Amino acid sequence: MNIYIDETVHEHHGFLILAYVLCPSDPQDDLARVLTAHMKEEFHALEKMHGNERAQELRSEIRSYVNSNCRWGVFVLPSDTRWMLSDELAWFITKLVETCSGADRVSVFMDEGIIKQGDLPSLRETTGIERLKLCKSHEVNGIQLSDLVAALCGVRLREEIAHKPKMLQYGDESGFDPPIEAELGYELWASLRYSMHRDSAPIGRDMPEMAEFRTSGYGLFVSEKCSPELRSVAEKLFGRVYLGCIH
Repeated sequence: MNIYIDETVHEHHGFLILAYVLCPSDPQDDLARVLTAHMKEEFHALEKMHGNERAQELRSEIRSYVNSNCRWGVFVLPSDTRWMLSDELAWFITKLVETCSGADRVSVFMDEGIIKQGDLPSLRETTGIERLKLCKSHEVNGIQLSDLVAALCGVRLREEIAHKPKMLQYGDESGFDPPIEAELGYELWASLRYSMHRDSAPIGRDMPEMAEFRTSGYGLFVSEKCSPELRSVAEKLFGRVYLGCIH
């Protein structure tokens, strides 16, 4: 099992997200073929998408790869923990690996800059994971998967905190007649919901609960350092996932 971790920081709104993607096998070669087909060396989730059809197509393929081959989740923290993440990471990685029972040898790859190189030995010792590395995203393609998750979930959480969602209209080209308006952050996040790391049992036996699954402790971890308000919003958005129809 390979675990890829990247971050997104929203200081103005007081949070950061460590996004993780769980891959049963190494996605390096698969993603290299996708990138080559799009004549790109690397996927950047924050690349301007509006009016950029090529970038949208690549994002769609990366998203499809995550949905078909991976599981993902987020660890939400206050933004002022950005430069002291080692202790938080040790707890988080240990808890995350516990949800991967039955997996083969676990390897963890983090985007460079999340912590210092000098913090790795103690993190390896605390977690018991020897293959735990800091990587450049253009060299380890799996980091680009977690970059996508970090970007989409960051937008979702930011819009919820700010109460200023960007609205988009979806019409015939998206299968809606008459057209509907939907929040950009929600629509982007919802496109990944089927692959969110979650409990295997539905919350209830009747609809809608029979199509809803608990993600807390699987696809969502929340730092003890979060304020009650940040914790509440994170749990509201990411603490469970609905796999039924949303329109």
